[in-house]
Amino acid sequence: MVKRIGVITDVHGNLEALVAALDMLDKYKCDEILHLGDVVDIGPNSRECLETLLARKDVTCLLGNHDRDFVIDRAVLNAESHVPEAHKRQVFDSLGESLRSKAAQFPLYTTRVCGGAKLLFCHYALRNAPFDWKVFPFMPLQNEPTASKLDEIFADVRADAVFFGHKHEPCDIRGRMLYVDVGSTGCHPDPFARAVLIEYDETSWSYRRIQTPYERDAVRNRMCAETVAGEALYDYYFAHKKPT
Repeated sequence: MVKRIGVITDVHGNLEALVAALDMLDKYKCDEILHLGDVVDIGPNSRECLETLLARKDVTCLLGNHDRDFVIDRAVLNAESHVPEAHKRQVFDSLGESLRSKAAQFPLYTTRVCGGAKLLFCHYALRNAPFDWKVFPFMPLQNEPTASKLDEIFADVRADAVFFGHKHEPCDIRGRMLYVDVGSTGCHPDPFARAVLIEYDETSWSYRRIQTPYERDAVRNRMCAETVAGEALYDYYFAHKKPT
């Protein structure tokens, strides 16, 4: 019997993309769905995205860096981020303590055995140290990933393949393991919600990229009208326009 895992990541408050992706994965009759981190920030509907994912029994959410910021209420502008403190403050205040306590339970990674292969899922490569909420848990982002660079930052992982997010841009690289950046589900220039579909049975596994259209203009209009720095965030993270 073939089983299926749907993988999404970096929804970033984009409810339209999330709903479209979940509808698409439901049509494939996935046995489970994994979200690899960063449910919140940037888009206009962080609360609704968190509530939608938490309401489903077939979804496992992993911790991303923006989710961690929410859990520890860290609203300052990060060194490599374009998300201002005022935006984070607006988002975190809208979410509340109940959702904070639930996000605090998100694991950093999870594994599955599919077709005899060990697959590891995470937001990004983890620092080789005991987890501490006060310490940023992820390795520096590789802006131009190569097999050797990914082998280095994932050196402590023992698996056949690693699925991750964080950078928002898909990649498929074979090094010591297979490295699959799922790519942000909705925080990118194209009006498509993206996902990865893993299919497996007792002896083999495979994956493929899938996508479905969604109403991106509705997201832009709401960001510009309702969120702090919404237009600038849309231009940078969704339209990939360089700041002037």
